[in-house]
Amino acid sequence: MSPVPLGQDYPRLEITVVAFPAQFSALFVRPAGLVESEWPATQITYLGEYLLQLGCQTVVVESHYVDRDYISDVAAFYSRSLRAYQNYCYRLHFFKEAFDQKRWGDLVVGESHSRPANLTFLQTTYLGFCVVRPLAGSPIGRTVVPTLGSQSASGHRRQFATLRDYVVHLAGFELRVQGLGFQQQDQGVSACATTALWSAIHGIAHREGLSIPTPADITQAASRYFLPGGRALPSEGLTVHQMCEAIRASELAPLVVPSISVSSDKAQLLSYLSSGFAPVLALQPLQGGSGHAVCAVGIKLGSMEPQSDPNLHFRDASTALLGIYIHDDRLGPYASADVYSYTQTVDKIRTALRITWPGQDVEAEHAVLLSMVVPVPTKLRLSVTRMRELGLAIAESAGQIYSQFNRAVTLTTRYRKGTEYRELAASFGLSGDGLYKVTCGLVLSRYVGVIEITVPDGPLFDVLLDATETNANPAALACVRRHLLPKGGESALAAIALKLGAVLIA
Repeated sequence: MSPVPLGQDYPRLEITVVAFPAQFSALFVRPAGLVESEWPATQITYLGEYLLQLGCQTVVVESHYVDRDYISDVAAFYSRSLRAYQNYCYRLHFFKEAFDQKRWGDLVVGESHSRPANLTFLQTTYLGFCVVRPLAGSPIGRTVVPTLGSQSASGHRRQFATLRDYVVHLAGFELRVQGLGFQQQDQGVSACATTALWSAIHGIAHREGLSIPTPADITQAASRYFLPGGRALPSEGLTVHQMCEAIRASELAPLVVPSISVSSDKAQLLSYLSSGFAPVLALQPLQGGSGHAVCAVGIKLGSMEPQSDPNLHFRDASTALLGIYIHDDRLGPYASADVYSYTQTVDKIRTALRITWPGQDVEAEHAVLLSMVVPVPTKLRLSVTRMRELGLAIAESAGQIYSQFNRAVTLTTRYRKGTEYRELAASFGLSGDGLYKVTCGLVLSRYVGVIEITVPDGPLFDVLLDATETNANPAALACVRRHLLPKGGESALAAIALKLGAVLIA
């Protein structure tokens, strides 16, 4: 009998360069034995299609990578299994330029004077990374890739305010990629709600200087007080109440927004996403089956609809929202989802999502929206609903006062950091006294609610709200003139400011 070894040798690192394969699944290990679901998994096929859209030509494979999220999952769950799960992954790096192993060696060990140029080459061609976990049924771990750009082939505009920079270290080079983390649920420590919440927290926690919980942390925090499934691990999914618990454990606050109508849901999605907050959407697939959760990360915009109600004198910016982009762990990152009205019964119209593959009009799923849960900073207490209640009244007054714009006065609501708003104020066309008042004479909350009143050519004025208040009416801090306010229009703006109890800044 051989003695039980006291330890293992330290692992060796190998970095291999391969051309982007025709079959992306060739970079993954096919599960042994009977494969319970299809192979390659939908998420692998989707990611391969998405990387083709990005123009990926080269993959650099890092053979040994210790991933914080995965090793936390191992400690919480997999280390207690009979099977010996390894505690490390391998990592794929994607580049949009073709190069081989020899060129890679030259980049790494070239003369010191050429290193800045080598770094520039790698950075300008870098398309992000994918951590591949040693989990047969769910290999795609933390994955960050960029978006497809601001303009789609069909002419729709894409906007992503939820993204952040990720720093990557590879062979002594520090690379950066802008995106939002995505990963596949593993059903051991995470189900769809956990991974959606993990993505949502990735953006806001980073901006707030908070630590980002791992999927195991989220599941355990969510299951601390309420366990409808009987146990926390393996995870059977999270309820909305459990998601709220996990958000609070992350030192953020949950805003729960039930689906009310298509117009209301579009307004909520546009406001939160354009503010950089990623909502988790609770969905019910129309094909039947259990509920599902995804993370909304971006918006798809078309033309704004004209005002059809003869009694109203303004337009709503949310009518331009055609769809959203979501991290769907059943599919992949930045999946396109059209938002539309669905007649569920004769007297019930719901908000529905039609989710498609990247660059194709191939449907992946149809689902109705049940509710959304938005992780926000704890001191952001003013909801979009309350902000819009005031904004609708202000926009209607502005539409009547500035009738020369023929009912093209437009309402938009969002949040901005107070520091960011002060920086933007230099471009508002304010007088010297007005600019000084915004930057040096006005106390702003960390986040301010902004009611933007614009016309097709640009902004007329903003109303700033204290986002630490729960009601919009007593929270008005200032009315700020923007550069397209008509001559002679300041007196009307002064009247609006007086009625709101706000400071006029012109």
